Amino acid sequence: MHALLLMAVLAVAATAKTPRKVPNMPRGWTWPPSVTMKTVGSGCLAALDAAGVAYQRGKPTNKIATPIVLKDMTLGELVLVPLKGKGSYPMDCHLAAAILAVAPALRVLGVSALRFRTLHEYRTVRKNNKKTRILSRHAIGLAMDLFEVAFEDGTILSIEHHWSALDLRLPQVAAVFDGSEAFRTPLTPANDPHDHGDHVHLEAHMRL
Repeated sequence: MHALLLMAVLAVAATAKTPRKVPNMPRGWTWPPSVTMKTVGSGCLAALDAAGVAYQRGKPTNKIATPIVLKDMTLGELVLVPLKGKGSYPMDCHLAAAILAVAPALRVLGVSALRFRTLHEYRTVRKNNKKTRILSRHAIGLAMDLFEVAFEDGTILSIEHHWSALDLRLPQVAAVFDGSEAFRTPLTPANDPHDHGDHVHLEAHMRL
């Protein structure tokens, strides 16, 4: 009896010391990419080809199932403008396709460019300024952190300084993403002011 009790205690202790893995892959996704993921990725590339998007296949990148690089950082009539860093900006094809899907609605609002700081970056999620063990969607190429929005009239609005109930243009931009099936609910100064007070976190919504 004592031996069994000791074994049970040791088992519980071992479980408590073992860090629990908290994946954040889209439902049905695996790594390495499954046959289904590769098939869906090929379909995404074909859709970009049909839309006339200028891209090239990206180098193999850890956790990005279908890596691409936009040649001119343009999707439809919408330009993606990096606010930091130089060189290529790899992303999963599905993020590009998702942005392309909402580009017409953004253009109706007069949006000409999305100005971002983070696209792909292999990291975990931060909550309350603390790292977690949850894999960020940035790590799999499906997320973008939007810091500024440029409009056709030359106006550039900062999420940090111009998100306001008095000027609804930035909330309206976020609403386009929120209302699209191609995206998960964006994280904004309105729904997550602590961690997203200065930018809008956008994630392509994958369903296999």
